[in-house]
Amino acid sequence: MTLANRLTLLRAGLVLPYAALALSGERLVAGILFAIAAATDLLDGYAARRMKEETALGKVLDPIADKMLTITALIVLVAMGTLSGWMLAAVIIIAMRELWVSGLREGLIAGGGELPVSNLAKAKTATQLLSLFILTLGDSVIGYGLFWASALLTLVTGYQYTAVTFRVLNLGAEEQSNNP
Repeated sequence: MTLANRLTLLRAGLVLPYAALALSGERLVAGILFAIAAATDLLDGYAARRMKEETALGKVLDPIADKMLTITALIVLVAMGTLSGWMLAAVIIIAMRELWVSGLREGLIAGGGELPVSNLAKAKTATQLLSLFILTLGDSVIGYGLFWASALLTLVTGYQYTAVTFRVLNLGAEEQSNNP
């Protein structure tokens, strides 16, 4: 197993301890685990490219581990009351986009394509993870501001990915109808 895939599995493995610690009031330790998990998101891709060890397994596991971490953090922060009121609109936007883009990726893969990560989506992920880390540690104006910024980036990148997917899949359908 490659180093990148091990890092991805570590990220997935840190999700439940993070949630348990945060929900039990150990916000600092939970924040540290979250930071480690978030760092593996940066490191696994770098390791795969640097060591030329990109794998089909990694392409499947990485987005799953990302979504596990993000959606669990959202649920935990809602359960703790850190995200409430109008912040729930941003929670819903982020959760829906994560599921939507996963479906788009599956559709493209089924159609023989793939959905590469854009630079804006990387910025979205960094902003989102930073905001969730800060909010895991406690209420923070900076954390809330970054959270709303990540929700806005979530909408933009979700739209971009949708447009790319529809264009690719419609083009494929048109090519099939033109070739009897």
